[in-house]
Amino acid sequence: MRFDRRRASLPGPELDLRTLESSDGPIEVLAPRSMPSAQVQAWLDWGCAQSACSGAGQASDKTLPAVLRSSPHPSGALGGGPFRLAQRLAEAGWRSGVFDRPVDAGAFRDELLALQIDGAIAVSGDVLSPTTPVIRLEDSAAPQQLKALASGIQAARLTRSALSALGARLDRVSDAVRRCEGDPAACASPSTNPALARAALSARLSGASDAAIQEAIATGRAGRSQRPAEPQPAESLATLVLGGSTQRALCSDDLAFLGWQSAEAEFVSSAADADRLALQKTGPRGAIDLLAFETSEGLDAEGFSATVKLLASALRIEAGADRPATLTLANSASLMVSRGLAYGSDAACRQATAIWSLAVRAADGQVSLAVVEDPELGLRLGGAILGSGPWQGPVTFAETADGEVVRTLSCAALLATTALGVEPDSLRRAVLGCRSLADAPHINPDRLAALGFTPHEISRVDGQLALSSALNEAFAPHIVGDGFLRDVLGVSPERLNEPGFDTLACAGFSPDQIREAADHVLGSSQPGPASGLSAETLAVLSINPTLMERLTFHGALETACEQASVLTLSLPFEASIQDAAEIHAAAENAGLRAYRILRSGPPADLRLDLPAEVPAPVTASSTPPPVQERIVERVVERDRTRRKLPDRRKGYIQKAAVGGHKVYLHTGEYDDGELGEIFIDMHKEGAAFRSVMNNFAIAISIGLQYGVPLEEFVDAFVFTRFEPAGPVTGNDTIRSATSILDYVFRELGVSYLGRDDLANSTGEPLNADGLGRGKADDAFQPEAEPQPASRFISKGFSRGAAPDNLVFLPFGGRRTPDAAIEHTRASSVCPSCGDQAVFAGLCETCGAASDQGVGSTL
Repeated sequence: MRFDRRRASLPGPELDLRTLESSDGPIEVLAPRSMPSAQVQAWLDWGCAQSACSGAGQASDKTLPAVLRSSPHPSGALGGGPFRLAQRLAEAGWRSGVFDRPVDAGAFRDELLALQIDGAIAVSGDVLSPTTPVIRLEDSAAPQQLKALASGIQAARLTRSALSALGARLDRVSDAVRRCEGDPAACASPSTNPALARAALSARLSGASDAAIQEAIATGRAGRSQRPAEPQPAESLATLVLGGSTQRALCSDDLAFLGWQSAEAEFVSSAADADRLALQKTGPRGAIDLLAFETSEGLDAEGFSATVKLLASALRIEAGADRPATLTLANSASLMVSRGLAYGSDAACRQATAIWSLAVRAADGQVSLAVVEDPELGLRLGGAILGSGPWQGPVTFAETADGEVVRTLSCAALLATTALGVEPDSLRRAVLGCRSLADAPHINPDRLAALGFTPHEISRVDGQLALSSALNEAFAPHIVGDGFLRDVLGVSPERLNEPGFDTLACAGFSPDQIREAADHVLGSSQPGPASGLSAETLAVLSINPTLMERLTFHGALETACEQASVLTLSLPFEASIQDAAEIHAAAENAGLRAYRILRSGPPADLRLDLPAEVPAPVTASSTPPPVQERIVERVVERDRTRRKLPDRRKGYIQKAAVGGHKVYLHTGEYDDGELGEIFIDMHKEGAAFRSVMNNFAIAISIGLQYGVPLEEFVDAFVFTRFEPAGPVTGNDTIRSATSILDYVFRELGVSYLGRDDLANSTGEPLNADGLGRGKADDAFQPEAEPQPASRFISKGFSRGAAPDNLVFLPFGGRRTPDAAIEHTRASSVCPSCGDQAVFAGLCETCGAASDQGVGSTL
């Protein structure tokens, strides 16, 4: 077999050194200047995998001809993978007698290398596909097999979901033990470790057995994680041979359910096609980019045929004599668009069939030509769509010299403007937008000025449009300004902090108005009639073909290949089983030989609106149950937004000494009394320790303001042990602490959470009656004096709003019998002087009359 240097004889693309990230760190790669980094990374990943393959990667064999021991082309381009493949196949072909002359083997290697560096072809290695069962509908056991297959798919999916959720719960159990500091036995006991108790209860409610929870605790004590590895879904669970229409009709419901349930089942029309498809999955594959051979005068048929012959020979050498090899074409739909033909139209089907038929003749039986879907091959060809899929649209992404990714018109879209007679600028404005609010419908400078926007806000929005992918991003609060939104548009701080806040919607623009303005300013990958483009142009540029157009175009390519090819048909997540049945019927009517149905996954924010309580059904004979008072606990999930503290806030300062080291704890509270911030000041400590404690307090404050419960911090940091530690002085509740953090969170737990169990004061022991000294002591304690309110309420914080005569009365004390009678007789406070001396409506201290009755309380 003889080969000529066609592409290799032409000047190749300019190569530059790129710095890319890899598992071993940054590496430098020699790559074409016009190739995006994502495509270069795909070639690099493939080359790293190829380096492990057997065969010559360096031309060092002295028995080889001289032409195969050296190459004038760069062997390190794209990570060296293309050269290693070309060299290995050239050596194997020379040894097996494929080439007539050494110069043919050298031309084969150089041409194969040049085509790969240009991004015109790509080759994948062997596809290791597991053997899948085949279900024939003509068999009598087919209905039972279909039901078992559906049950197996559902069981595998539920198992993955349940294992992921349960593994997360058990991992929290292990984590609660690992993060605990102190006695290992206490850390591993739910009775003494509150965080472990909550995690264990959550795991039990999720279905974990107590034995599994105990194993998770033991795993945590060993410092290990409990989360199991998630099982990976199989590529294909079964191949269904449909047979004739009679068998399909008998199993139509089961087929519709399987198609709707998952894409893990292939529907094939005959047993012969099923055998060929199964065999096809075991051999190497290659792809050719049709756009690489399209010129202003049409397809370069001679160069295209030579490339098909070259790639077919390479695949045959790679596969050997006993295995199949498959060749496919990429960007068929994009080529039709570049010629001004709508996807699925009669003209597009005829021209695509002619090109695929030309490839079949050029391959000359060395390999089979098939409509193959292979994302990995497509990525190495620059994101090309293999097989019969529709094109990706007129917008593509280009990379500048400094690595910035920008949107631009694709090559196929630019060629389509010439074929359709459309000005490129018109298409560019419709697709990429004008990036300015001037002349925009609804949302323009005049309309914004009428709403209160000043030239300052409008200019800031205009400057952001070039970097925005959505119009509301240019009107974000940090661009327009929080003060403008509050003062001019009247947005409340709470609404301003809501996730997904939309300035334009708040300004009164409707969704339709925002969408029309966004199409004008930012463009649309699917322009509409408002873009000014003709109906013919819009039909050609469409990226959403109908089901019939997909079936028609795929059927045309399948006819040209003369063998079955699997077509993936998409369904939205909300589609019903009846929708899947309609796809089955349409595929059968179109004569499709092989297909699978792929339903989209659920949205990331999917959440069912379930009622908190489901009332019991009421029948005519049933009597309504008696009304009972119940306490309902409801879990409220807060938005992950920061709750700002008021500018003037209350709190307290606690001075204490832990192990002789002074500590000042400052707290700040919200208006409702909830803790919102803390400050920890150390007296005469080292600068490093003081800085660490200050920044630790800031971190805790931010967590509190984002909604982290104080209970979580208390459970996490009490009982931590480090110096300084020891006795605590200056605090009437905490008398000892194992560390500064232990003291701080004991104090916060006692003061804000009522966690008296964290207090360790050595006060007076209680007697059996719980009232202090008990009945054995006949001496009564002196009555506590009323306390002025200034001791508890900051006069500066209240700005003198608290009356000077406001007092807090003592309560709960022990009194003598006479004092108790006197207290009952004079139980009212005089509103004039504040003395507790009102008897029968008359104050004995100042003589003022009072309407307080005898026996009333404050």
